[in-house]
Formats: sequence, structure tokens, C-alpha cells
Amino acid sequence: MDFPKIESRALKYGFSNARVKGMKGLLLPMSFMEELIRVRTIDAMAELLQRTHYKEDLVSLSMHHSGSELIELGASRHFEKLVSKIKKMVPKDDLPIVNALLRRWDILNLKTLVDAKRAGKKYEEIRPYLFAVGDLSYADFERIAKSDELGMFDEIKRTTLGSEMLSSSTADFSKNMRGIFANAMKNMDMFTQLETILDAYAYLFMEKGLSEVSGKDVSLFRRLLKKEIDARNILMIERLKKYNYSIEKIQTHLIKGGTLSESVILKLLESKDYSAILSVAKSKFPKLELPESNASLTSLEIAMEKAIAAERLIAFYRGTLTIGVILGFILLKYEEIRNLRKIAKAKEFRIPESQIKEMLVVV
Repeated sequence: MDFPKIESRALKYGFSNARVKGMKGLLLPMSFMEELIRVRTIDAMAELLQRTHYKEDLVSLSMHHSGSELIELGASRHFEKLVSKIKKMVPKDDLPIVNALLRRWDILNLKTLVDAKRAGKKYEEIRPYLFAVGDLSYADFERIAKSDELGMFDEIKRTTLGSEMLSSSTADFSKNMRGIFANAMKNMDMFTQLETILDAYAYLFMEKGLSEVSGKDVSLFRRLLKKEIDARNILMIERLKKYNYSIEKIQTHLIKGGTLSESVILKLLESKDYSAILSVAKSKFPKLELPESNASLTSLEIAMEKAIAAERLIAFYRGTLTIGVILGFILLKYEEIRNLRKIAKAKEFRIPESQIKEMLVVV
């Protein structure tokens, strides 16, 4: 296999890598996050954030929004602008790779829209939770959200994402999708199955994009995608077991493409206690830090998110002249957005400071 010479990589990635690494100052340090946690109100949190790069978006939105919605909308708007700026720096032939990663948010948006439709929420209520960083626009979001249950599938088909999802290359995923969409609104089992299908699309698109380029850092991201699938499957198994789903039914909700063998999955499906899940999780996530007391699915989920985030840092901080630096920064920045949302919502529900800190994924 031929590898690009260092001079070629320098020409290709020198500018974009230097610019993106210079943006690490846009990542809020843990000390600042702790300061946000300590303030008593969301208004005080917004005031603190106005000392940072979030100021412009928060100020422009404060005339019509307040509370946690202001924080969420401001964070979303900031993330969208940042991703747009980064895409302009990416070498042209690497844009498909970045766009493949951004499929994650297209799929996340679709899940949010379907969940909102099922819960009877209006588009205006979920607008703060949507990110227009991929192919789907806010016009697409609104059109999908305001369609009826049967029309939602047709509206999704009209988008570029919907067309790709139903293409011949992903035909196996597409069977009976119209019925699944319709029934997901009324049936929790079908809703969970739809989420699994959409997640499978996300990983399929990301893996396809990353497989088209070589490099140590890109290989790291592909391994991390598999670990994310493992984490999703581990949590899915335990959650559905609590609802007394049969082994056969649980298996239909698992995402393919991870590293868990069939024997390990069967072990998790058949286990009657929490020790099996902890054993598997620790074997797959060496950096897992789980509190011995108060062990729960929620704490395990956060611990696995932190372990994966810690590995993403390697691609960003240690990567040199590679697309991995750019991918790593986008993922780390999104984790920050999620943390801001968690803090704002926690303040709204008066959750104690100690519990808020445990919820954050900061590395």
C-alpha cells in the first residue's frame, strides 16, 4: 500500500490542522464548567457564558428566549457556525469523510423528530434540540415535524439523507420502513426498533466514509465507532431485560458492526445479575472509571461515554497532518455542547451540584 509522503500531507493538512488545533482554546476547561455548576441560576450561567465565545449567539437570542432554552439554542447555533467554518478548511477530497461523520447529527435529528411526534410535541418545542450541521436543513426539520404520521416517512424520503437511506446499497435496512415509521408512533417496541434502525444507518454511513481513507488516526476513529456500537448494545440489552423482553426480541434491537462476539452477547442476554455487564464493559473499555457505590445503568453509560471521549483526545492532541485532528475536534466540541445542556437542565430541575458534575463527560 502506498502512503502519502510527509511533504504531501503537510501541503494537504498543514493549514486545516493548524487552524483546528488553534481552536482548542474554544474548548471550555473543566474549571470553567465547575464555575457554571456552582452558580445558582440559569441566568447567572448565561452571564458567565457571555464572557466566552458563546457570547454573540446568546446575546442575539436573549431577546426571544430565556432559561435552559436560551443555553440550548445558543450552544446549538455556536456548534453549527463552528462546523460550517471547519468544513471550509477541510481539503476538498476529504469533505465526504467529514460529511459521513456529520450523518450522526442528521440521524440524531430524525430520532428527535420521531420521538417528538410520538409524544405529541410541537416543532417549536423541539427546535432547540436540533442541529443543522449535516444535509438536513431547518426547513426539512419543520416540514417533517409538521407532517402527519403517515406523511413523515414520505417527507424523509424527499431529503438527500432519506434517498441514501433507501438506496439499493442499504436495501437490507429499508425493508418495511414505512410500516415501522407508522407503527413506531403507537407501539413502544416498534419505536425502539426504529431507533435501532436509524442508529444502524448512522454507523453505516460513518464507517463507509472513514473506510475510504487510510491513516492511523482514521483507524482509531473506526475502532471507536465499533466501541460506540458495543456500548449501545450493552446498555440496550440491560434496559430491555428490565422490561422483560425475550432474548429473541432483544436481539432484533441490537446494532451490527461492534466487536462483541455472539458468545459474549449471549452471556449478557442470559445473565441474571449486574456483574456480567460490568465484566464485559471493563474488558472493552480499559479507561472505564465506574464508582463502586451507586452502580447503575446511568452511571455505566456516562462512564463509557467518558472512556470513549478520552480516546478521542488521542486523535486530536496527538494527531499530525491528518483528517483525524478535524474529526476529533468536532466530536469533542459536541461533547461540550451536551455538557452545557446537562448543566442548564439540571439547574432547571434543582439537581445538586455533586450529581451534575457526575453527569458531565469532560476529559
